Amino acid sequence: MDNFVYDPKTRIIFGQDQIQALKEELPKLGVKKMLLVYGQSSIKKLGIYDEIIKMTSDLEIDVFEESNVRPNPDIRSVRNGINTCKAEEIDFVLAAGGGSVIDCAKAIAFGVYYEGDVWDIYLRKADSMKSLPIGVVITLAATGSETNGNSVISNDETGQKLSVKYDISRPAFAIIDPSYTLHVDEHHTFAGSIDMMMHIFEQYFSPSLRTDTSDYMSLGVVKSVIENTRRILSGHDDYQVRANLSWASTLAWNWILGVDKVQDWATHRLSYPVTKEYGTTHAYALAILFPAWMKVALKHNPEVMVPKLSLLGRELFGNSNPAGAIEELRSLFRSFKASTSFEEEGIHLSDEKIDYLVKETLLLGPVGNVIKVDEALAKEIFYEAKES
Repeated sequence: MDNFVYDPKTRIIFGQDQIQALKEELPKLGVKKMLLVYGQSSIKKLGIYDEIIKMTSDLEIDVFEESNVRPNPDIRSVRNGINTCKAEEIDFVLAAGGGSVIDCAKAIAFGVYYEGDVWDIYLRKADSMKSLPIGVVITLAATGSETNGNSVISNDETGQKLSVKYDISRPAFAIIDPSYTLHVDEHHTFAGSIDMMMHIFEQYFSPSLRTDTSDYMSLGVVKSVIENTRRILSGHDDYQVRANLSWASTLAWNWILGVDKVQDWATHRLSYPVTKEYGTTHAYALAILFPAWMKVALKHNPEVMVPKLSLLGRELFGNSNPAGAIEELRSLFRSFKASTSFEEEGIHLSDEKIDYLVKETLLLGPVGNVIKVDEALAKEIFYEAKES
């Protein structure tokens, strides 16, 4: 285990009708002018928008809006939000929606304090040391963005998708009402479950030694995700199922499962140009690439991968054979309606297109820690994922 300091920072307010907690949380933070960041229509259909407007009106808080934030949020929404914050002297940002909305809100909140173009920060050309305080009302169990400091933003002008991680971006509070997720369609529900598992696996697979406690914690959360997703598949969907998935989503990426180790995250970086180029849902791009990454990592670093895969296979599938564990996980992803190869997804990659995806993946340098994914290994992973 590595040394660590874990400070959760985010106040988690979990359960039905907990949106009413805004009446207490906003005054505690001294909010006077608030930017409400949201997507297209879900928060209005769910009644969340009306609740927020009523409560902020009662509290005499001025509300400004950055709406229509799309999945894979574009930098233009961030820039618009920053301009509003500066012009109106906003003192608080509230994100109401899923992970994309939250990521956009985070970028707005720290971008306010940077004088140049906020995209410089994602290119690692600049930094931000300060952020407006953020609150969250989450409507989708998937990303865990409600309690971490990560933000992923796309740039349509350059064709890029990049991420940053800031402790200053961790929300002050997160309202998690699982009843909001009952409206989520099958595609995004199953994608959310894969996303949760992938966040855990990116932390689980690590070169750090003797991380037994966090490893067993990680696999326990994955077990819950599998069990409750299978309940939905079998037609037994209800509030308790969604509550367990919502809590698993938060635990999967609120940093507690990975504080004691060096984490990997190569597969996420490999997936970004795929989602940007083909519009593939983030989690389904991960489902294609992760089994390929595991096979390549097993080949090049068996010292780490054999024990990790053996434990994963034994605990999740009763199959401790490393290669067998990879195939079991591939079958699980397929049962959650995901493809596990580019060809299966209908994406026909030419050699030239793979070269492009490799270049975009390595834009900021090699990725990952179990294996250091450079140009040669990135190509090997993409070719493995092509027809597996």
